Amino acid sequence: MKASDVGSMRERVTIQAQTQTINDAGEIATLWSDVGTCWARIKPVKAVQVALAGRDDAVREYDMTIRFRTDVSTNSQIIWRERRFDVQSVVDNTEQRQFLTARLREINA
Repeated sequence: MKASDVGSMRERVTIQAQTQTINDAGEIATLWSDVGTCWARIKPVKAVQVALAGRDDAVREYDMTIRFRTDVSTNSQIIWRERRFDVQSVVDNTEQRQFLTARLREINA
């Protein structure tokens, strides 16, 4: 993505980070907290039906492009239009710290 394409980032997304704590029952609980909100370009990549845990689920993948930031990783999740996406990979395509492209996955959409 070029700097001149920044106008294509029209979707508002929230980046969340994962924290693990031990709950009252002594079990590990995963909590998600907001790290930040930014503008993004979201582009569908593929959708497939897969069998997970004995049932058919829809798996959709998207590419999300945002301005460069250091708090997005494969341990993050993205909230977009009240939907939750797991981050599968994060790439600084030009390695110039301008933009990041993250592959997102949504299961059972």
